[in-house]
Amino acid sequence: MTMTPVEPLLAFALLASSPAPIVRIDDQAPISCLSSDEMRDAVADGRVIQPAEASRHARHAAPGEVVRIRLCRQGEEFVYVVTTLKRDGKVARVTLEGQSGKVATIR
Repeated sequence: MTMTPVEPLLAFALLASSPAPIVRIDDQAPISCLSSDEMRDAVADGRVIQPAEASRHARHAAPGEVVRIRLCRQGEEFVYVVTTLKRDGKVARVTLEGQSGKVATIR
């Protein structure tokens, strides 16, 4: 089946004329990450677990080498966002609750 030149133009016109907003049902509060100093203060004040502990939790959930760990705020809560690299080259992003280290999501 071949498309005539009009069909792609018609499809594009339909898409362009009625842009539908993309709404994700599972969206949570936006995440904003802390600086190194803010992270150090949050750990020192006992508001979150140690980064090394968060790293262990993330490696247990998504085995691999931890290549990045960030402490962020999601709404009023702290979360660790840990990126791991598996031996097969796949990357996983693990989100942990900052206070408990419980795994929230793995992507």
